[in-house]
Amino acid sequence: MAAKVFSSCCAYGVPPCAVLLALMLCGMKPAAAQENVTQKTAAPESLRAGFARTEVTPAVGAEMPGGFQKNFAQGVHDPLWVEAAFFANGSTELAVVGVDLIMIPRDVVEGARRQAETRCGIPSRNILIAASHTHNGGPVVECFEVECDPAYCRLAAEKIAEAVVQAHDKAVEARVSTGVGREDSVGFNRRFKMKDGSVKTHPGKMNPDIVEPAGPIDPDVGVIAVENTQGQLLGCIVNYALHGTTMGGSLISADWPCYLRQTVRGGIGSGIQDSSGDAAFVGIVFLNGACGDVTQVDNRSLRPSEFGEAWARRVGMTVGAEVLKVLARAEFKPDAPLGVATESLALPIRDLAGSDKELLAREAPDSGLGSGGGKVYLREARLVREMKAKSPTVDVEVQAFRIGDAAIVSNPAEFFCQLGLDIKRGSPWKPTMVAELANGYSGYCPTAEAFKGGGYEVRTARSSFLAPGAGEQIVESSVRLLNGLAGK
Repeated sequence: MAAKVFSSCCAYGVPPCAVLLALMLCGMKPAAAQENVTQKTAAPESLRAGFARTEVTPAVGAEMPGGFQKNFAQGVHDPLWVEAAFFANGSTELAVVGVDLIMIPRDVVEGARRQAETRCGIPSRNILIAASHTHNGGPVVECFEVECDPAYCRLAAEKIAEAVVQAHDKAVEARVSTGVGREDSVGFNRRFKMKDGSVKTHPGKMNPDIVEPAGPIDPDVGVIAVENTQGQLLGCIVNYALHGTTMGGSLISADWPCYLRQTVRGGIGSGIQDSSGDAAFVGIVFLNGACGDVTQVDNRSLRPSEFGEAWARRVGMTVGAEVLKVLARAEFKPDAPLGVATESLALPIRDLAGSDKELLAREAPDSGLGSGGGKVYLREARLVREMKAKSPTVDVEVQAFRIGDAAIVSNPAEFFCQLGLDIKRGSPWKPTMVAELANGYSGYCPTAEAFKGGGYEVRTARSSFLAPGAGEQIVESSVRLLNGLAGK
């Protein structure tokens, strides 16, 4: 595996010898050769936790990335939020941040981490920053005909850091509960095997040539809930795998996670104030799961296309109702060990054929999503070729957290659902939350099998450039880190 690996592990209750043994079994060099060294575990102290949020809504007129052409915001349907959760137990501090953006470039992540570490002392590598993947968010990325706004990127970094600092400052003695719900009625795999042997992305509703879905969905609704010692809910982390493409149009929106938050806060009778210190505020940190090939569109249903405000509300309320069911059964524990482990993988950029035109001819599907835009894809191929000329590999951060009986493992890709399920299958933690689009952006990450079938997600662009097999390498790294946090 072409990987430059570093690992940092501060899991509560895991002795250094166990960590060293795990590294040796994985064929990794001992701590002396790592960029990050294992932190010693101190005597456990009571858990402290805090939640906060800041607003990151761009100005009307800003570009909204997510499509092939430019789309300028004509108004605001609902604000965009940064929601942060902070945890500390004396030996370890960590923060989990969910941001209402389509993705978060690496420089924005690093800027936010530096600011947060400077202001409140939490180690940069112990901060997880994940995008919700709303397609109605602010201008943070360049792809196809969309451009980013450097000023907005700086604002996003500042607001992310501010949310972490506020969550840190609001931390109180806390208890944790973890659980998993199930929701399988609002998400659908968008890739299909066709009668001619090809694979199409969104081949069209009720297309008679559809044979079966080319991939699964993940029905897990993972929840990490936190309350104070008086039994008041402070907030929760929610993980569910579904594209943020329900709203559509030209209004700024967090998409269906907006209604997820409304449903949960309404169900527990919470106010919806910002993080100014109001005691009624309940944080809801949303982490999107492995949804690179999962959307709200049911291509095998006669009903009209699943877009717009009504459908966003339907999806958000449905997932939110499942979160409420998990919260209703929550059993909180004061003992919630914390742990952090990371690896950096140097993943190769794919083979780009002999020329951009040859690449275009090799990859272009004849129908379905991604079947047009020849000029746009020629430009994207050229830009990816320039990327590869500068460096044949891309640094990808895989990060794993332990919070009580649950674990979160993240990567910066639009991760295919099957890969996320593979991580969960190899994980010793329940729940295991797989968070995509975290700590950077490295484009679509299909399974190796998906590259053989073709379709939109494998077409070369700045939104898809990793080589076949990269997803499986991320799975291996994720499972290794998760088992390391469990002392295996």
